[in-house]
Amino acid sequence: MNNKFFTVPHLFKLVFLLGLVLVVQAAYVSSFFAVFGFAMEDPNNPHNYEAYQALIPIITIASIFVADFLQMPRFFRKKNIDVISQTLYFSFLMTLITLAAKDLTEQRAFPRRVIVISFIILIVYVFIWQMICCFISHKMYANSELVIIGSNKATMNLVRDKIFPSLKGMDLDLSKSIRYSDKSAIRAAIRNKSEIFLCPDVPEDVKSDIILSCAKNKTVVYVVPQFYEISLYKSRIINLNDLMVMLVDRMGLTFEQSIMKRIMDIIISLVAIILASPIILICAIIIKCSDGGPVFYRQERLTINNRPYKIYKLRTMRIDAEAATGAVISGKNDPRVTPFGRFLRRSKLDEVPQFINVLRGDMSVVGPRSERPEFVANFEKEIPGYSQRFAVKAGITGLAQVAGNYDTTAQDKLRYDLLYIKNYSILQDLKIMFLTVRAVFTPHLYNRTFEANKDAYVSTDRQNHDISL
Repeated sequence: MNNKFFTVPHLFKLVFLLGLVLVVQAAYVSSFFAVFGFAMEDPNNPHNYEAYQALIPIITIASIFVADFLQMPRFFRKKNIDVISQTLYFSFLMTLITLAAKDLTEQRAFPRRVIVISFIILIVYVFIWQMICCFISHKMYANSELVIIGSNKATMNLVRDKIFPSLKGMDLDLSKSIRYSDKSAIRAAIRNKSEIFLCPDVPEDVKSDIILSCAKNKTVVYVVPQFYEISLYKSRIINLNDLMVMLVDRMGLTFEQSIMKRIMDIIISLVAIILASPIILICAIIIKCSDGGPVFYRQERLTINNRPYKIYKLRTMRIDAEAATGAVISGKNDPRVTPFGRFLRRSKLDEVPQFINVLRGDMSVVGPRSERPEFVANFEKEIPGYSQRFAVKAGITGLAQVAGNYDTTAQDKLRYDLLYIKNYSILQDLKIMFLTVRAVFTPHLYNRTFEANKDAYVSTDRQNHDISL
């Protein structure tokens, strides 16, 4: 056995796959018991258990291939949300494969209700097995060192403060900061297998050299992508004669994606409006009784192709909120917000009327957060590529909202918005909706960085930008 190619991590992955196969089989057996109880042990009434036994080899092989396709054995930097999404995808695909295999192999006696029940049990069993393996994986290895490389001390300290709250869950310890001009120190850090974080201000030529050096030494490197780098994500590679070329397609959704997204928007917005109507009526009465002002707040925003529209919200601020100041970005503890308005913002109930905008076609349920024309004009001057976020409709929630924090800058939000557009899929929309629901009930999940670093940051209008869902 060559230790170079067969190490403890390799053995652990094999154990995970073996355990996963057993977990999957246990889920199907449990499903039979859930449907038939112990009566299935009666030899005179087998309840078609033989049909499942005939499919065991196919289910076993499919489990391994699906797990490999979803990269489930890879525990490096795996987060809880990755475990949840992988579990759901795995259970869904295994259920489809089992349904197809039972018909293709003519094992039609395999009860369909057992397969339906197995989908639910699979989710539970696979999730538990993944969490156990994640826990073991974290305990197996010592924390790695993270070295920050930037242009100056101020920038590196800002990055250090910003990323620090996330490092504990990634088994990383901040080691030191190095200026990109100190090449000998950088080479030493890479040779010592320290993980490298490149600040956004590192010049492109230096960044390229560091990444190449990290690749040569098999060292992990973290890069904050620029606009052109995000645009390369999932680009097609074509050959022009013998020249390899990356085809960077237009930003935006295809025709069929737009149709499917619109259908989903209509269904979700109709259901949301019907279910939320009684709650909105109660909120409207409280708002009207509190100061006698209008219940709804209408404001001009921009959506796809910079098209203006009027957004609808429940009013959370005083009637004269901008009488003296004009257009001002809302802050975290904005004094203009009414007491009941603070509750509406925390619970996100003020956002519910936006489903009317979705039904009208002005917005989508998921997309880049809508902005006021005054702020967009400034952002487009200051941030390269900002206009590209208007390649799709504005959304009630989005990737920037569920992945960012309260203090996430407009430039960092743009990175998430562009990634969402480049990586669009219905599954991604569903995942963002799930994360949004989680954020509503546990709002602190996306404000940890702000709470941990609120004394370390310089308060600016843009950093205090309101990213409520």
